[in-house]
Amino acid sequence: MDHRVPVWEHAFMPDVTVEVRRDHIERLIRPTKPLHAIFELIWNSLDADAKDVIVTLRRSEMGGIESIRVDDNGLGIKLSESEHEFGSLGGSWKSQFNLTRRYNRPLHGSNGEGRFRAFALGPRVTWTTVVDDEGGRVRYRIAANSTTPERFSISDPAASDDVTGTQVLIDGISGSLMSLVSEQAHSRLTKEFARYLNRFRDVSLRYDGRLVTPEEVIEKIEVIDLESPDSGDENPPRLEIVEWKQDWPNEIFFCDVNGSAVTEYKAGIQAPGFSFSAYITWHGFQGSEIQLAELGHARYGPVLDAARDELRKYFRERAKQRRQGIVDEWRAENVYPFVGQPATALEEVKRDLFDVVAVQAIPGIGSEPAAKKLSLRLIREALEHSPTSLRKVLSDVLDLSSQELEDLAALLDRASLASVISSAQTVADRLDFLRSLELLLFDADLKREVLERSQLHRILAAEAWVFGEQYQLGVDDQSIKEVLRRHLQYLGRDTLNIADVKLEDRKTAIVDLMLSKTIQDSEHQHHLIVELKRPSVIAGFKERQQIESYAMAVANDQRFRDAGTKWDFVLVANAVSDDVRRLSRKKGQPVGLIHDDDDLDLRIWVKHWGAIIEERRRALHFYQEKLQVDPSRDDAIDFLRRKYAQFLPESVQGEEAS
Repeated sequence: MDHRVPVWEHAFMPDVTVEVRRDHIERLIRPTKPLHAIFELIWNSLDADAKDVIVTLRRSEMGGIESIRVDDNGLGIKLSESEHEFGSLGGSWKSQFNLTRRYNRPLHGSNGEGRFRAFALGPRVTWTTVVDDEGGRVRYRIAANSTTPERFSISDPAASDDVTGTQVLIDGISGSLMSLVSEQAHSRLTKEFARYLNRFRDVSLRYDGRLVTPEEVIEKIEVIDLESPDSGDENPPRLEIVEWKQDWPNEIFFCDVNGSAVTEYKAGIQAPGFSFSAYITWHGFQGSEIQLAELGHARYGPVLDAARDELRKYFRERAKQRRQGIVDEWRAENVYPFVGQPATALEEVKRDLFDVVAVQAIPGIGSEPAAKKLSLRLIREALEHSPTSLRKVLSDVLDLSSQELEDLAALLDRASLASVISSAQTVADRLDFLRSLELLLFDADLKREVLERSQLHRILAAEAWVFGEQYQLGVDDQSIKEVLRRHLQYLGRDTLNIADVKLEDRKTAIVDLMLSKTIQDSEHQHHLIVELKRPSVIAGFKERQQIESYAMAVANDQRFRDAGTKWDFVLVANAVSDDVRRLSRKKGQPVGLIHDDDDLDLRIWVKHWGAIIEERRRALHFYQEKLQVDPSRDDAIDFLRRKYAQFLPESVQGEEAS
C-alpha cells in the first residue's frame, strides 16, 4: 500500500465511544515499555495476514523520535467490523477463531487491547486501512487521541485501487523513546518474532530500516514429543527447544494448540553456557489452572516435570557435543595435550575432567596456536599434579571468574583431585550397573537367557553394595556351614572342626550370598542372607519354603545364637506368586516381610528386584543430578562388556547391543 502519510479530504462518520471504564483504558495506555507497544502493533499486522510489515521510526532534526509508523499489506480492517472493534474493549473477532482468515496462521491477540497500547508511544494515533469490503475495495481512517482515548473517529470510506493493508501512525511524540533505537531493542524484537519468522518464511519484518531475521538470534531448534497425561491422546504435548545466540533468561512457556504462549515458568534446570526458551504446545492447556503446574497440579504438573527432564537430557548431550567439537578443533590444530585414546577407565575420567575445565577456560586460552598449546598443557599439568597450581593457572593465566574459582577451590581444599575423580567414577559406575541390572532382569529378550548361578550370581557377588552400602561380602555360593564359620570368626570364636549345618530334611544348603556389617560403636553383628532367583522364575511356595528352611536351620542351631546378632533372610526375584504377595503385604508390617522372630532377632523377606533397584537409584539421585549422568541402554551394555563379559549371555558379548 502507499506508505506516504495520507491527506484526508472527506468527512468523518459519527464518533465511536468505547464502552468500558476510563480507568481501565488508562491502565492500557500508561506510557511504560514502549517496545512492548511496538510488539502489539506488529502482532496486529500479522494477525491480519500481512506478509510484509515495516516499522519506521522518524527522527527530528535533533535526533529524537517524532513519529512511529507501522505499515503492512494484510487484509485491512473491515468497515463493517470497525465500529464494533473500536467501540468495545474485549470481544474482538479474534476471540472466535484460532487461525487467521487467509493463510490459517496462528492468531496472537484476542482481547482487543492492542490498539490502546499504541498510546504508550504517542498522544495521537491514526489507522489508515485499505480493505476489500462488500461494495468493493475502499480506503478510510480511524483516529484517536490520548486525551479522550475512549473515543474513536471513523471517516467515510472512499474507493481505492491501493493494495490492502493498514498503516498505523503515532505522532505528537514529545517524550524520549530513544530506547527503541538501541541495539538491544532490535535484539529483543528479533527474539519476540524469531519463532514466527522461522515458521513462516514468506513473512518479512523490517524494523527501523533493518530486516529482522531469525538467524540473528536462533542457534538451534529441537522438537521432542512428551508423554501426555491423557491416556489415548493422539496429539500429546510437543516440546520445542529454541537455543538463543544471546544471553537471555531461560524460560518454559505453555502454549495453546497454535503455539501462542498462555503462561510461562522459570526453566528450573541448569544448562551452563546455554540460553534457551522451551515452548510446550498442547491442546490441553486451557483454563486458569495452568498457572498451578509449578505447585504440582495433577494434570499440568507432570507435563512441566517431563519437559524439565527432557531439557536436562538434551542439554547434557548438547554440552557433550559442544565440548567434543572444541576438542576436535584442538586436535586438528595439534594443541590438544593428549595423544591417542585413553588406556584405562580412570584415564578416560581424567581426560573428561580436563575437557570440562579447559572448555570452561576458553576465554583465557588465547587464539594463537602456540598460546593455546601452552595454556592447555598448563591445565593438564595442574590437574594431574597440584590442585594449588591449578587454581593459580585458572586465576592468572585463564582469567576465570571469582565465583568459578571459589567453587573449584572450595572443592579441592576439602578433597584431593584423585578422590574427586574416584568418587565421580564410583557414582557413574553404580548408575551404569543399576541400568545394566535392569536390562538383565527385565529386558524381554535378555532375561530369558540370564542364568542364576553362573551369570547373575557372579555379577552380584562383585556388586554387593546393591543390597546396602553398609554390608560387605562374607560368603559367596557356599554352604550354611561356611556361614556359621564366618559368623564365629566375626565373634572371635574357634572355627576349627565345626560340624556341618543341616536342613530339616538333612540336606546341605548352599547359600548364594552372605553379607555382613558391624553395627557402629558396638561389637554387634548384622548378617544378610540373600537367595537369588533367575529373572524367569516366579517366586512361589517352593522358593518361599527354601528361604524359610535356611532361616530355620540357623534358628534351630545353638551355635548361631548370640544376643548381639541380627539375621535377615531375603528371597529376591523378578516376580512373586499371588499367595506370596499376600503374605508379604500384611497390614501393619513392612512390605516384603513374611516372618519376624523378635526372640531370635531373625526376619524373613521376599523382595522384588524392581524395588531394590529403585531404592538404590533414589539413594544416588542427588549425585546423579549433580554429575548429570543418565546411562542409556548402550552405556549399560558397554559397562557389562567392560567389567563382566565372561558372565554375560552370548547375545550381549558381541559388538552390537542386543
